[in-house]
Amino acid sequence: MANKHNPKKPFKSEPYFRDKMSLKSSSSRSSVGTSSILKQTPNLKRRLTEIVSSPSKVRFQMPHLKNVKKTLEAFINKGETKAYLQLICVIRDANLVDSDLKDLLSEATECISLLNQDLRLFIEALLEIKWIDQSDEVVKDYQDFIVNLVSAHNYHARYIFSKLIGLFIPYPKDPYWPEGQIPKNDRKKCLNVHTVIKSVLAVVPMSKPLLLQTLIRQYPYYNKPVHTQEYYLHNLLTILSYQPSFRDDILDLIFSKLIIMDINAPKEVLQEELIENDEIFQMDDDNDDLKSVKTINTAYTVVDRSHLGVALDVCIDMLLDYLIGQCKTEEGDFDWDKTKKVYQAVLTAFDKLVLPTYASHHIQFVMFALCALKPSLAEAFLNYLWKKVRNPNVPIVLRQASVTYIASLVARGLFITLPLVKASMYQMAEYIHAYIANQDAVECLNSDLKAHRVFYSVCQALFYLVAFRHRDLIKSKKNIIFLESLQLGKMVANRLNPLRVCQQAVVQNFAAVTRKYQLAYCYTVIDHNKRHSMPTLYRDEKGSQIVSDQTLNDFYPFDPYVLQRSGQKINPYYRHYQEDSFNGHVDVESRESDVDDFLENINDVSNPKGSYQFSYGSSPGFKFKV
Repeated sequence: MANKHNPKKPFKSEPYFRDKMSLKSSSSRSSVGTSSILKQTPNLKRRLTEIVSSPSKVRFQMPHLKNVKKTLEAFINKGETKAYLQLICVIRDANLVDSDLKDLLSEATECISLLNQDLRLFIEALLEIKWIDQSDEVVKDYQDFIVNLVSAHNYHARYIFSKLIGLFIPYPKDPYWPEGQIPKNDRKKCLNVHTVIKSVLAVVPMSKPLLLQTLIRQYPYYNKPVHTQEYYLHNLLTILSYQPSFRDDILDLIFSKLIIMDINAPKEVLQEELIENDEIFQMDDDNDDLKSVKTINTAYTVVDRSHLGVALDVCIDMLLDYLIGQCKTEEGDFDWDKTKKVYQAVLTAFDKLVLPTYASHHIQFVMFALCALKPSLAEAFLNYLWKKVRNPNVPIVLRQASVTYIASLVARGLFITLPLVKASMYQMAEYIHAYIANQDAVECLNSDLKAHRVFYSVCQALFYLVAFRHRDLIKSKKNIIFLESLQLGKMVANRLNPLRVCQQAVVQNFAAVTRKYQLAYCYTVIDHNKRHSMPTLYRDEKGSQIVSDQTLNDFYPFDPYVLQRSGQKINPYYRHYQEDSFNGHVDVESRESDVDDFLENINDVSNPKGSYQFSYGSSPGFKFKV
């Protein structure tokens, strides 16, 4: 497609030549139109109709096969840019059919030795070709070309990986995967890309860091559509099937991205959305005006939190499927060696990313689901957390978080056996009494929350477990003797006064349980604390004044899970709170909701003999400050 009006301009850049070619095409069309007007042909109306109705893409005539190599050699040796740029425009803009693509790839493969960095525009044009849904022959030729190219010139690996990983982002109009079932066409397209990546890694093993960097760099932003998130995550997990050495890095990447989604998808908003729309998993991005949408404004964008919750649910469900599948043999039986490796990999990501995150809502349930696979995993996880609590070299905030994880897991896990519950409570009681003994030797005791934060957190965790699991601990005389051996009365009456700083919901329920079974009498201390409660004023590290109400935080990580699809893997192992009444009656019919109610806002905390309910509403970790 030669052009006689080609101004001789110096070689500048790719956009420049693309613009020039567009101008040439426009000029050519303009001359045709002008000629028609001057001749006043009777078929002008028919001619204009044909031009308007013609398709936007034009099928260019491909140059002769031998001209491709000659064009490249002429550009390299003589600096002739005209035919070279025309070839690039044809590759980029023409609607190439399978035969054209096969001829082009065959010729390009024969020119592999010429494709150095001087021909970057030509290489970029080839990599822009949409090949993954072409015929099998074209796909095979394209894969062979990529492998040959990176074998001869490994410095193209970065750009090749960038283009290949870009194919993990679906087209905007691609449909969702129903219930996580991947359509055959999408599965085939993904497999075509992974075949190339696997071959490139085999040919150039040193390119693995480049691939990992590209995967991290191109991970979709957290508020992208649901299908974009699940498509990319599916391909990330597929990479682990042929590159298991990436597992730790990719799990870290996945957890870090899901945490961002988690903290931006508060539970109360998700629960309201689930009630309003029973078909939340069938939402379509094109019908946003028909749905109840809840958004939150950030510094840069508006986030649809209901869609974000669906994306988080889909991703956690996919991650759980992968992790549980990695624990099994091909026959479907659990393999203990594989399970231990998966547990260690997830524990590493948990230690690095999840444990330091305050008030995450759902992502920590990945560890909950793994612990449910085998009691020994739960015991190992509790031992790991308790070692952090006892280690004075660990930051206080992590020690405090570890205590809340212990209390919440022991309270909520149906897979936590009663001996393990008693062992955890005994460890806590032993720590508390040892701490009290050390402080009794001090004449002037500072009972400030900041000075004894870990001690108070352990006390609250123990009180929480006594109130939550007391039903299991009173079924036999032996267990009641165990509760008496904890010496709860001594904890309540010591000078550090832990009831003063514990959450009121925990304090009131603990007091009711211990009073009924004569384990401790707390109401005298509670009344004293009410009369002498005063806020504390202090300065932080930056010198700012802070007013503290001297109360521990209300975060318990394994409070009720509200996501639906992934919740099917959590709920069979989850213990919901069963309300008890210490006044001798329980109004069962008044509680038709299946919402967990362990820590409820207490409106009348002055009634020491009433039944203080634990509820979902103020359950630790649920409040989202808008």
